[in-house]
Amino acid sequence: MRRYILLGCLSLMMTACQGIQQNNAENDQLRDGNGIPTNTVNNTEGINNAENDRVEQADEENKEEFTLHTFQEYDGRYLAIEELAEALEGSYDYDEVDKTLTLTIADREFYFVYGVPVVEVNGEYLATEDVLIVEEEGQPYVTTAFIEKGLETEYTVEDSRDMAVVSWDEKVVEAWHPADEEKLDIHSFSTEEMVDYLSFLERPIEGASVSTIENHLPGAPREYRNGFHEGIDWYDYSTGAEITTDTPVYGMAEGTVVRVDSNFEDYSSADVRNEDLDYAADIGHTPEYILDRLRGKQVWVQYDNGVLNRFAHLSAVANDLEVGQSIDEETIIGYVGNSGTSSALEDGDGDLHLHQDLLIYGELFWEPFTLEETTEILQELWP
Repeated sequence: MRRYILLGCLSLMMTACQGIQQNNAENDQLRDGNGIPTNTVNNTEGINNAENDRVEQADEENKEEFTLHTFQEYDGRYLAIEELAEALEGSYDYDEVDKTLTLTIADREFYFVYGVPVVEVNGEYLATEDVLIVEEEGQPYVTTAFIEKGLETEYTVEDSRDMAVVSWDEKVVEAWHPADEEKLDIHSFSTEEMVDYLSFLERPIEGASVSTIENHLPGAPREYRNGFHEGIDWYDYSTGAEITTDTPVYGMAEGTVVRVDSNFEDYSSADVRNEDLDYAADIGHTPEYILDRLRGKQVWVQYDNGVLNRFAHLSAVANDLEVGQSIDEETIIGYVGNSGTSSALEDGDGDLHLHQDLLIYGELFWEPFTLEETTEILQELWP
């Protein structure tokens, strides 16, 4: 009896060992070369693939595609403003007479003037000369540089499809410098408050005092172009300073250069200039793009607190001056001239003067005031 029991136990043990060996063999078949069970590897690969698919899908969802346009008349590639505004849930207004564009995206308002290589953002100008708008069949287009400089995001170009692929989501807007919650209202300023606001500015010409002649001051009528004088004229006979084409113009305060007309080309003839003036007379005001040409060779400087100076009619700009350069009241930004005027087309030195426009967050500083009040402000600043 014991013998049969012993034989039975041995048989059960052998069967169990065979089962274990079979299981081990099956498990070995389910392991990869590193000893990791293949079902685990497959699961991990599946998870990674799913994650990669999710990331790729998210990347696609955070991209916007825009058609790239080229024009025979203009160099470079351009984006259609209409397409840009629609895709980025913005809005725009293009004035075909003034050739000005206001583009609003999220909390940013961009302002452009046709053919002028500057862009204003919420009243202050960016230090770039690569962004400008052109017009084709009455529609505005902007250079692709606007993506990086204005929207502050990345893009790639797919040449085979003539498309710009732009990275765009709420994180782009969140990274923007926040806009001021309350826009400065200069129309609420008293003359004393305006003087205080602009008191950091030194005079642009050494030893010169601001003119008191009405025709040299902001707001004076300009009947020849059906408009108004927007800035301050600095002539030798009215400022007490000797002014020639060698007279330097200074930067007035610490600021950033946002425009340098190094390659400026004046009107080709008096007839061409007169065509612009006749057109302004016909429509009842001077369009912005024409007004910019009439200012001649220019340098623009952006200061803190939204203050901007446009120095115009220059004969030359400083050789080493560049867009984006930091300057101060001792920096020479250019030299007095008469570019943009009728005298310049006569190859003479007549009408030499500095024209200076002073703006605060895109508004001419003098607009809230009477001519008498404006004169008072200027006399306090640069007596």
